[in-house]
Amino acid sequence: NNKGPLVVDVLSVKEHPRDIMLRELPADCDILCTHPMFGPDSGKDGWRNLNFVYEKTRIDQVTFHPAGYYNFEEETEGHLESIDRIERFLSIWEEEGCKMVPLSCKAHDEYAANSQFITHLMGRILGAQGLSLTPIDTKGFQSVLKLIDSTTADSFDLFYGLYKYNKNSRQTIEHLREAMDDVVKNLKALEAADTDNAMPRTRDESVERQIAS
Repeated sequence: NNKGPLVVDVLSVKEHPRDIMLRELPADCDILCTHPMFGPDSGKDGWRNLNFVYEKTRIDQVTFHPAGYYNFEEETEGHLESIDRIERFLSIWEEEGCKMVPLSCKAHDEYAANSQFITHLMGRILGAQGLSLTPIDTKGFQSVLKLIDSTTADSFDLFYGLYKYNKNSRQTIEHLREAMDDVVKNLKALEAADTDNAMPRTRDESVERQIAS
């Protein structure tokens, strides 16, 4: 038949490549957008129970709607053939034990900005401070160092891609800045209150306290 190939992406962001493939690929190409949520380090001991996210983006020239539905008039032979080869591809990952997660590209990027991207962001920020082992490390601090090691082991290009090609990442940065400002503001407010309580009292205030007691 004249059916085009099945094109699969495995990138860490989803809406951007989805838009490009829908725009640039011939209409007879089926499209499957995927993201194995692991890499060489986290998947070195096997893929069992590791998330594999996918969206069946275009099936037999019908495009998946981000709201979660397709507009099929009927299941034609071409449609069944498209479904079959998509399922055969997905079965490779399922047979390796991956946890299969059907999810729209839009929802993936919303979740990823506040999970994958913020993890890399915090790892890069903490790594830039030059933190290192000390003789009195707590378990929490050891976890911080592990976060730095795991995130900075990836290239900065990957980190930049998570930022540039996921429109939700900018909002994540702004929320982090706001949260940082709020925490510092609360610290300064408590510090100011402590300073006020520690200030020497005037003679009249001391007399009033003695009378009251």
